[in-house]
Amino acid sequence: MVQYKNYYSDSEDKLIPTIDLGVPNTERGHCGKMEAIMKHATMDSDISNKKWLIIVDDDTILSVPRLRSLLACYDPSTMVAIGERYGYGTSSGLGYDYPTGGAGMILSMPLVKKLVSSGIAQCPSVDSPDDMMLGSWLKSQSVPLIHSHLLHQARPDDYPSEYLSHQIPISFHKHWMVDPYDVYRQWFKAADDQHRKTISQNGKDEL
Repeated sequence: MVQYKNYYSDSEDKLIPTIDLGVPNTERGHCGKMEAIMKHATMDSDISNKKWLIIVDDDTILSVPRLRSLLACYDPSTMVAIGERYGYGTSSGLGYDYPTGGAGMILSMPLVKKLVSSGIAQCPSVDSPDDMMLGSWLKSQSVPLIHSHLLHQARPDDYPSEYLSHQIPISFHKHWMVDPYDVYRQWFKAADDQHRKTISQNGKDEL
C-alpha cells in the first residue's frame, strides 16, 4: 500500500533493504538520523517530488489508509506539520510544542525543504532528542504543530479502553510486552483489507 518508503539505518542491508545514512546508532535521541533523513529526502528526486515526508520509528505500527484519510484534510503545498503534540516549557510561554517521534512525525515536503535549505535543520549532536528538536525548528519558523489524537506514542494497553473506543487510531508505538502482530490484527488489519479490496476494484494507489 505504500509505494514510496525507505528504511534508514546505520548500516546497509540489501535484503531489507536499508539505506546507510552515515550516522551512528544512538541509545537515546536520534536527531542526527532525522536530520540526515530530511536532507536525503530533499536530494533524492524519487522523494523530493512527493507531497509528504512521514518519519516513524522501527517499532511504530500504523494504518496507511487511515493516515491517507487524515492527510486528505490538509494542503501539502503549504507548511504543514502533524503529530501527537507534546509540550516543552510551554507553561512559561518560552517553550514549544513538538510531535512525539514514536507516534509518527508528518511534514509537508515544502516544509522539509524550507527547514533544510534555510539551515535550520541542524542538530546540536547526533543523540539530541529528534522530536523535541523538530519542535524547536517549527517554532523558529512560526509553523504551528497540528495535533492528532489518532496518533499514539504508546501501546494500546497504555490507554483506557474507553478512550480508544471513541476513535479510529492511526498509529501505536512500542513492542514491549505486546505482540505487534496482534496489535496490527486487532486495530488495523480490517481497514487495510478494505483498502486493498477497494484498490483492486478501482486501480491506482499512491502514498
